[in-house]
Amino acid sequence: MSAKGVRLLKVFKALEAHPIIGISNKEISDGLGISPVHVSRDLDDLIAEGLVVKLDNGNFAYSVKTLQIAERFRQQNERITARLKEMQDRVSNVW
Repeated sequence: MSAKGVRLLKVFKALEAHPIIGISNKEISDGLGISPVHVSRDLDDLIAEGLVVKLDNGNFAYSVKTLQIAERFRQQNERITARLKEMQDRVSNVW
């Protein structure tokens, strides 16, 4: 992965610190040791892809699209876990 790709993912992951109220460019920059200019560019890229939004308070947070992706993952994981338990119960009842 490119250096920019790694940096972009670090910026994206930094948003988890404050998923509701968001986090400022400066907080991300200070926390990751990345220049504010690079953080701004990365946030612009993430906004352009619909993964991040800029809040009214000036902070940045995950977008509804990102939260929907996380929810779909949670739901699928829940279905798979239930299915595996069902299969495990069937196998244990055979013996």
